[in-house]
Amino acid sequence: MTTIVLRETTLSGESQDRAQRILALLNLYRLGCGGLFLIIAAAADLGMFPVKDFAVFATIAVAYLALGIGIYWRLRDRQEIAPRTLAGLIALDSVLIALLSQSAGGISHSLGIVLYPTLAGYGWLVRDRLALLFAAVPSVVLLTGDFLHILQTRSDSASIFQTGLIGLGFFATSVLGILLGRYNQASEQLAAKRGVDLASLEQVNQLIIQDMQDGVLVVDGESLVRGHNAQAERLLGIYGKTRDGVPLSRFSPALASYWADWRQYGWKEEKPLAVQGTQRLLRVRLMPVGADRAAGAIVFLEDLGRAQAQAQQLKLAALGRLTANIAHEVRNPLSAINHATELLQENPGLPETESRLLGIIHTNATRINRIVSDVLELNRRDRIQTESFDLEPFLSALIEELTQVEGITPGGVLVSVLGGPRIRFDRGHLNQILWNLLRNAWQHGRQREGSIRVAARPGYSAGHVILEVQDDGEGVPAANRGQLFEPFFTTRPGGTGLGLYVARQLAEANTASLELVDRNGPGALFRILAQSGESK
Repeated sequence: MTTIVLRETTLSGESQDRAQRILALLNLYRLGCGGLFLIIAAAADLGMFPVKDFAVFATIAVAYLALGIGIYWRLRDRQEIAPRTLAGLIALDSVLIALLSQSAGGISHSLGIVLYPTLAGYGWLVRDRLALLFAAVPSVVLLTGDFLHILQTRSDSASIFQTGLIGLGFFATSVLGILLGRYNQASEQLAAKRGVDLASLEQVNQLIIQDMQDGVLVVDGESLVRGHNAQAERLLGIYGKTRDGVPLSRFSPALASYWADWRQYGWKEEKPLAVQGTQRLLRVRLMPVGADRAAGAIVFLEDLGRAQAQAQQLKLAALGRLTANIAHEVRNPLSAINHATELLQENPGLPETESRLLGIIHTNATRINRIVSDVLELNRRDRIQTESFDLEPFLSALIEELTQVEGITPGGVLVSVLGGPRIRFDRGHLNQILWNLLRNAWQHGRQREGSIRVAARPGYSAGHVILEVQDDGEGVPAANRGQLFEPFFTTRPGGTGLGLYVARQLAEANTASLELVDRNGPGALFRILAQSGESK
């Protein structure tokens, strides 16, 4: 059966709700008309209004109001209305109004005009030629009643002309309702299409912004952050601690001073923004979103250290390729030296001076071998095999192996995993990064139970995982924080200075980040922000 309201599959849920509200208003309008007829009957009873047959008029008015209440109650929760139901309703309205007109003294009272809003509403709901049938029904009923009145009273037929004009009004009202309904439907379909296009465009923009190497923030005219990407969090060192819609001063106080100067004086060459939390230097660029600066701007954050890091990467990549070519020739003599040293050290009659010299040879040969291994890892950073895996079993196996190999006290590493996170990473790379961080943490910590704490949890923003390694040592001196991830920088005797550099390079090869986090407590805290391995 054909239905109204839900008849057109292209109607959105909002359009269907609007159609149901219009139907409810038409039913309420019927109740209002019934109340109006009762008021007319009461006025006629008081002699204020001439009525030909008061008893019939009052009875029909009460019946009209009662039927209106019943119709409203029956249709108030209906979501599908058949056209024949609407036709029956308009026919019922037409017959009762015609009877009211006859009992009031003929069609000259023109009570039929109360049907105009109903016909306009039904035309909007149906939106096709069927609404013209709804206009024809009351026209025929009123004309028939007028003819019967003329035959019975043999009065002047001039009232037929008035009835005809009212009938033409019925058709004009129905046509107007149809046209308005069709125009509204076309507007809704166009709006829905444009809404889908805008949603798709917004999704594309979000994907592009999220993958940008520069940080991006959208700041409105009231200095509120309306949007930002994950790279902005990384560069500013906030990692989701603030949300969109907060003042820029709360998001980043240092960046807020740049913003205030730009709003007041316009663009000028500024010194790089030094971010205390990440030890990075950022170039800040602001682009207004309107004709003037009062409307807000898009803020771009460029990591000035990236170019330097890329130059270092090219340099070390060339060194890695060179080392790869001579690794065989270098490692074979080193192996021979180490083996010969170990054999000589086993001689029980070896003098103390020679034993000390052999120890120096063995230590430096081992160090050279470690340097070669670290540089070789730089050459392998692009050959990643990314996969998704659970962090908790991975960390358990890593800690168990680490404590045995590095001689860490049982219970020296405490692991906390919240939310069962999965990570997307190269297993070998993540193993090497964490091994380096944990070994450094043990060497610089107090080397007792609970000296190292490893924490894993879902990131502040969707699609990320946070891994943290913390020790209970003296921490990293402020003077060394800017050089901590530079190649060949070390403060530990016998260190190569490549461990943290290689760790950061491997993290970035897996689209992750490795940072030293500023904190007030003792020890050092390193944080890895990586992609989540949850399926999207």
